Amino acid sequence: MYERALEACAASWFSAGETVRILIGLGRTAAAEGHPEEARDWLAQAADLAAEQPGVLELAETAEALASIAESPERAAVLLGAATGLRGAPLLGDPEVVGIRRGTRAKLSPEAYEKAFEEGRRLRSAAVSER
Repeated sequence: MYERALEACAASWFSAGETVRILIGLGRTAAAEGHPEEARDWLAQAADLAAEQPGVLELAETAEALASIAESPERAAVLLGAATGLRGAPLLGDPEVVGIRRGTRAKLSPEAYEKAFEEGRRLRSAAVSER
């Protein structure tokens, strides 16, 4: 369905935000199917498109999706911090983000997590573009 939606984006008018969310969905699907490189490609496209937009919500969502496939728990914490910095507050109640945050915290000491998270929070969009 995401692939059909992406085709429709090219054939008709979709907002950039909708296109970013479709790309995120494709990335999450690829990750769930065990294709991390494909997931990184979709999410890189989402990050590039989101970075061109005036709003930050799509970039924050992309950062959280990238955190789910980050190459290290430190990088995941940086991306989670970037998403929080972009939004101005942590996202509460989203089960996927809560799971990513919980899994990342479990792999790092509290000090290491906070240091990486605060770095991402400070860097905001620059943390997402560091691929």
